[in-house]
Amino acid sequence: MLKIGEWNSLEVKREAPQGLYLGDADEDVLLPNKYIKEGTEIGKEVDVFIYKDSAQRPIATTLKPYAEINQIGFFEVKQITEVGAFVDWGLEKDLLIPFSEQSDELEVGDWIVAYVVLDPQTERIIATMHVDSFLQLADEAIQEGQDVELIIYRITDLGYQVAINQHYKGLVYEDTVFEYLDIGMESKGKIKSIRADGKIDVQWIVPNEKKDFIIEMLENENGFLPYHDKSDPQTIKETFGLSKREFKKHIGNLFRDRKITIKPDGIYLNQNEPNP
Repeated sequence: MLKIGEWNSLEVKREAPQGLYLGDADEDVLLPNKYIKEGTEIGKEVDVFIYKDSAQRPIATTLKPYAEINQIGFFEVKQITEVGAFVDWGLEKDLLIPFSEQSDELEVGDWIVAYVVLDPQTERIIATMHVDSFLQLADEAIQEGQDVELIIYRITDLGYQVAINQHYKGLVYEDTVFEYLDIGMESKGKIKSIRADGKIDVQWIVPNEKKDFIIEMLENENGFLPYHDKSDPQTIKETFGLSKREFKKHIGNLFRDRKITIKPDGIYLNQNEPNP
């Protein structure tokens, strides 16, 4: 049975003008020609992500979405329509966030954290900004001192609410970090304490390697790079080897450390900052 919104390992069954049909014992699905990798042949197994096209038919792709079913992602709003907001999730077809699943009024260009789900009524893949509803308190699988992966999904007066390993809810207290943090940022972390009520306190850990790399690039380019938090994600990836999310995190931390200045035309080493 095909797993919608997840990666599937499927055998190539037959060829058609529009692509290859992959399947298991029960169903098959089209992998369009543009996603077929060199060396893919009938009888071989391929790993594909299954989602639904505009007609709500299952379709296969070798592209990697920013988040799968039951995962949190950081998405850019691309379009507002009468049914909700559509966000870029790395695939050809944008992902819908219905108005009922929005916690704030959205505009094109906004970056938001959302949880990807399969709507049980329509069997359509959608996203929701009500992330808290899908995260749980601590159980026996998580321990104090454990290394974890974090993503910030909300900022409060106490600090930063984070998703831990895409599964648990935790809190990074504001007075325990000295870097610029914002919604959508991801990093390694460590479980500091687990309270009796299951709430989890977390330490945010910021790696320095990429920050040093950005500084080195600035020094090599006379203190200026024409990139900023509005730059094209693909350009960022090709230039720095970072996702847009990672790049925003690192330049934010460098700004907080007063090592760079962020201007509309790019980033500057502070000694190279132009006069106002």
